[in-house]
This record gives sequence, C-alpha cells and structure tokens, in this order.
Amino acid sequence: MPSLPAPLPPGFDDSTLAQLADGLSGSQLLWLSGYFYGRATGTPAGAGTTAATAAPAPAAVAPTLTILYGSHTGNGAKVARQAAEAARQRGLAATVQDMNEYAPRNLAREQVLLLIVSTHGEGDPPVAAEELHQFLGSPRAPKLPDLCYAVLALGDSSYLHFCQTGRDFDERLAALGARRLLDRVECDVDYQARAAAWIADALDKISAELTPVSSPAAVIHTPENPAYTREHPWSAPVLASIQLNGRGSTKETYHMELDLASSGLTYEPGDALAVLATNEDPLVEEVLRAARLSDTALVALSGEELPLAAALASRRELSVLTRDVIERYALLAPHHAALRELATDAQRLQPYLYGRDVADLLSEFPVDNLTAQVLIETLRPLPSRAYSIASSLLAHPDEVHLTVGAVRYEAHGRRKHGVCSSYLADRIAVGETARVFVEHNEYFKLPTDPATDIIMLGAGTGIAPFRGFVEERVELGATGRNWLLFGNPHFTTDFLYQTEWLQHLKRGGLARLDVAFSRDQAAKVYVQDRLLENSREVFGWLEGGAKLYVCGDKVRLGSAVQDALTEVVRREADLPQDEAIAYVRNLRKQRRYLEDVY
Repeated sequence: MPSLPAPLPPGFDDSTLAQLADGLSGSQLLWLSGYFYGRATGTPAGAGTTAATAAPAPAAVAPTLTILYGSHTGNGAKVARQAAEAARQRGLAATVQDMNEYAPRNLAREQVLLLIVSTHGEGDPPVAAEELHQFLGSPRAPKLPDLCYAVLALGDSSYLHFCQTGRDFDERLAALGARRLLDRVECDVDYQARAAAWIADALDKISAELTPVSSPAAVIHTPENPAYTREHPWSAPVLASIQLNGRGSTKETYHMELDLASSGLTYEPGDALAVLATNEDPLVEEVLRAARLSDTALVALSGEELPLAAALASRRELSVLTRDVIERYALLAPHHAALRELATDAQRLQPYLYGRDVADLLSEFPVDNLTAQVLIETLRPLPSRAYSIASSLLAHPDEVHLTVGAVRYEAHGRRKHGVCSSYLADRIAVGETARVFVEHNEYFKLPTDPATDIIMLGAGTGIAPFRGFVEERVELGATGRNWLLFGNPHFTTDFLYQTEWLQHLKRGGLARLDVAFSRDQAAKVYVQDRLLENSREVFGWLEGGAKLYVCGDKVRLGSAVQDALTEVVRREADLPQDEAIAYVRNLRKQRRYLEDVY
C-alpha cells in the first residue's frame, strides 16, 4: 500500500504554501513540482530523469517572438537583424523571417510580432511583401486576437504616400483583432536613429511577456563598416572626373573615381555610394531673400548654434519640395487658402511639387514674421544622395567609381540644379574630397553561382552597376554568360563606356551586347524594344536559370521593361496574359528579376 504523506513541518500550513506560490505562473508551479519531486526521490538538481523514475519538469513556455521584414534594398533586413541581436542580448529568443519566404497562413500562429516593412515608390509594397500584404487585405485573413505586434515603417517623405505599406499592415492587423504594443513608427531615409529607438521601446514592451532563454554576457554588436556612416563619413579624395558624353550631347554625364585607400571601406557590385553634398550659394541666397531673413541669424540645430546661411547650405533640403514640408509650411500660413488646399489634395499636390524648390514656395506664399528657427524646423533635413557603384574592388583596389548625370533644368522662371550631381560636377575638383559612405544593397547582387547567366538592362546612368558586375565576373573568371542591353539618345555622343564594352565583347566578358539609341532614327527605339526583338533568346536564357537586372528610371524604364518581359513570356511560352504575369511575378519572388530603379 502507498504510505500516507508525512505531515507538514511546524510553522507550515496550506496558507503558508499559498503565500509562497502567490504570483507564480502555471509553468513556474509545474517546474517547482518537478523540483520538489526530484528532491524527494533523491534525484540531484539538474540531473536527467526518465519516465520510470520521475516525470520531467515541463520547460517554461514563452510566447514566440517573430521579427518579420519586407525589404526592397535590404534596409529592412538590417533593422530586423539588429532587433534580433538586441533581443538576444536581453535573453529573448527571436526568429527573423523574410516576408518573401513567409507563408501567410502562419500568421494565425504568431504570438508576438515585430513587423518591419518599406514602401516602394508611390505607396506600393516591396515585392517581398506583396503576397502577405494581399493576404491580409483579403477575406481569407484570419482573426488575430492572440497576437501582439508593433510596426516599423520605412519610407521616403519626398513621396506622397509616405510609409503607406507600413500603415496598411498596422491598420489591417489592428482590424483583425491584434493588440498593438506601441504606436507605429515611421522612418524617413535617415532611418537608423528612429529604428534603434523603436527596437528598444518594442523590446521593453514585450520583455515582460517573454521568458529569457538565458542570461548571456553583454555582446557588443559591430555594424558593417562601423567607422564611416552618414554621421561620420569618409573624406574621399577625387582621383578623376571625366565627362563621358561627346560634344553636342544633350546629356552631361561624368565618370568619377574616388580614393578609398586607408579607409577600410569595402563594397560589392550592386552596392551604392552615398554622398553628402551641400546646397550651392546662389540657391541659399534666393531662399534667404524669399524668407526675408538675415544670413547671420542664429539657429539651434542638433545641439549647436549655426548661422542661418550655414544651416541652410549644409543641413536642409532646398532644391526639392516634398509633401511633408508643404504640410508643415501650410500651418504657418493659414491666410493662404490655396496652400491649405494643396496640402490636403494629393491630386493637385504632385504637379505642384514637380520642378519647384523651397525658394519657389517662400516666394509664392510669403509668411509674415517667419523666424530663422521656424524656417529651419519646417524644412526637411538634407539627405545624402546614393549612386550605384560603377566598379569592382577586385579590378580597382582602394577605389570606387561613379557614373553621375548632372541635373540642370529651367522651371518656374529660374535655373535649377540637382543638389548632389551639380555638387560633384561643378564644385568638387580633382584632388579635393567628397564626404561619402557605403550603402549596401542586399538584393541587387550577382548570382552566388558564377556559372549563372545574367541579363542586364540599363539606360543612361543606369549602366553604372553593370560596369561593376562585368568587371567582377571577369576578375573571378565566372563561366556564366553576360548579356548587356543599353540605351541612350545618340550613338556618337551617348554610348557610355563604349570602348570598355567593345573590349569585353571581344574578349568574352560580354556574350552579347544590344544597344538602343532612341534618337538616331525617325522611330524611337528603347531598351524594352530590344528585349522584345530578342524574345526567343531572352526566354531561353530565363528558362535556363538566368537572372535579369534592371537599372534606371522607375517609370520610363522599370515599368516598360516589366511590360515587355511579360509580353516575351506570353509570346514564347504561349501563355494567357494572367499566367505570363504570374511567371514574371514568380521571377521576382525568386529574386531572379531584380531592379535598382529610382
């Protein structure tokens, strides 16, 4: 017969045990029961047990933290990894997943979710997020009453639908019953500081709901190229600046070579070099005149006092007007009804923004008693400008090359200039330095298998990354074929890097070269037309596993190539239109159709 349990020792009764157990979770009580059972049976603490000797103490069950990202260039992926590392340092287990590889039905099983997503173009989700975005907006999306979540939205406030994809995800998750851990945070192009703060706030909120997996020692996370960032750029000496267009061209394109020796900076083909430019003096003077302010008025900015002219020259965006600036400025000018209407009417705002700068805005809608400090706080910080790198480190050790198209135009009665392109073309001479740092693009990369064929389509300065691609493949001895399709207005003046391409074609670095010079004949011919003309070969390469890359203007090139490629598939595979569209979409999902468009 089993023996009766021994009586409790003096001073212990049911109420005493109840007090000791008060506040413990169910899993902790289960663990204690296993612990005391082990003590009673003589099993040493931490020793293994079997079903014959003791029931194992159940492990504490913690909610699962999933970090889900949808990224276009890789910034979202970087933030996701940063969040996972921060969680690990707190003793929290986290799973990082790319939306591109995430099954939407798994969302119903999530418990705690950090969602990081960028917006592509005018409010569109990046390709990686399309499927999940569509699923959440469909009737098939499940109710999510057990989900806690937080959203970080990455975007660019120069677009009208700033961070729209992040807003979509946030609002839809809430509508499905999920509990918002903290308000959505929206990040502009300089996202790092806000993203780091969001990570800390989100982990503070969820740490109470997650059981630490261990108590690890503090880990110092070293970011890529830690020495040189926007806050601490490398001053790169300019080694060469060569105009590539011939005499009489309507374009002005420069090949620039910068010195990276002793910087420690590295890059891969497909990455970008970010340049910190300054506004030209005539534009600063026009803004001061339109604002009716003194150039010597002092403003407080980032913990220091600066003369207004200096702050406008180096810290504020002047050459481009954006939606957020219009909205803030409209609050200062309630007497301008037309400006208030513009700020709330997206259909009218976009045409107004095109070609206008800050001086135009201040002149058209003057504000009485505008102070220097208010002006600085109304304007957008001057962002860096990123240029696709046009070289391979293997071919040019300690150097980085750029292909820069100088932007100059007349608009609204004044001569305008692109802030960074004119800075590089006109104000930085050989021997002087430009402030730069590398921006890594995780997706616009060469195939990991050197035997994979690639098709490259570029127009104008969109040729830049493909120069680096081909140089790298030649240096590595890659066996995969390289096919370049390039377009520009005229053969005689605008065939950028012509001698190099012809040498690559002669020596085997290029298997094929097709060009489209749109203005050299009565009927304009573009890169997408060459794609259609060679549809059989294009489809054959794709069916053989080739990757296709596009670089250039998003609207004029990106959209046109996608339409042409869909027609290639429809024609050569004899598919209905909807199946051809699905084929091209699947190429994107597989990251075999990649874009660097702007």
